[in-house]
Amino acid sequence: MGRIDLDVVDHIATITLDNPNKRNAVDAPMRDGLRAAYERIEHDDDIHVAIVRGAGNRAFSSGGYIDGYHEVNAFGPGGGGPPPIPRPWPIWKPFIAAINGYAVGGGFALALACDLRVAGRSATLGPSGLRRGAVQGAQQSQRLSRLVGASKALELLLLSRYVGGEEAASFGLVQAVVDDEQVMDTAMDWARTIAGYSPWAVQRTKQLVYEGHHMPLGEAFAWEEEVAAEGYRRPDALEGFTAFSEGRKARFS
Repeated sequence: MGRIDLDVVDHIATITLDNPNKRNAVDAPMRDGLRAAYERIEHDDDIHVAIVRGAGNRAFSSGGYIDGYHEVNAFGPGGGGPPPIPRPWPIWKPFIAAINGYAVGGGFALALACDLRVAGRSATLGPSGLRRGAVQGAQQSQRLSRLVGASKALELLLLSRYVGGEEAASFGLVQAVVDDEQVMDTAMDWARTIAGYSPWAVQRTKQLVYEGHHMPLGEAFAWEEEVAAEGYRRPDALEGFTAFSEGRKARFS
């Protein structure tokens, strides 16, 4: 039986998928733990950014715990299939996936649900649904096509193809590929940077990207202008520009 560990330090939440004997496959208790972790991150104002990682160095997550699905007759006539793993949207706080080893199947879906992804050079990422006779669920087709374009998404999905860290970086699936031992350090550096900014401005930036992407361009521009104008009226903007003028580091609320 696996577990979800949630630690919060200096406004940064770290979610650890802890089931290393099963390559951090997500079983039923872990699904419950993920839901609880997401709820806390969404509503706890002390948390500004979150990192998702797998325990050990063999896997971020190999997906759902298949033996557990068999136990509840999830497959075949009358079966409901495994429940979706990811959620972060529409949590507007940023999520960073720190990917070592395998991020496949449902684990791949969980990584796609994050906003930023850093992978180790020996990482393996990709969808596995068609290998199992199933449609790639857990929002994979929709997220992947938006991240890397329809053509590349169809290649990965229809071939059910896994890619390494270097290849994933080459077409934008991950934002950075680093030596395996540097994955968590890189994710933490990103998280510290984001946690040092205005939480309101960070969350509105993420929301603008996600929700503005499918608006007509004129509407998206107008909405961005409205949000930016609101931001200039907030105390954080006064602090940020004053700190710049005074040559000091801004201290945001």
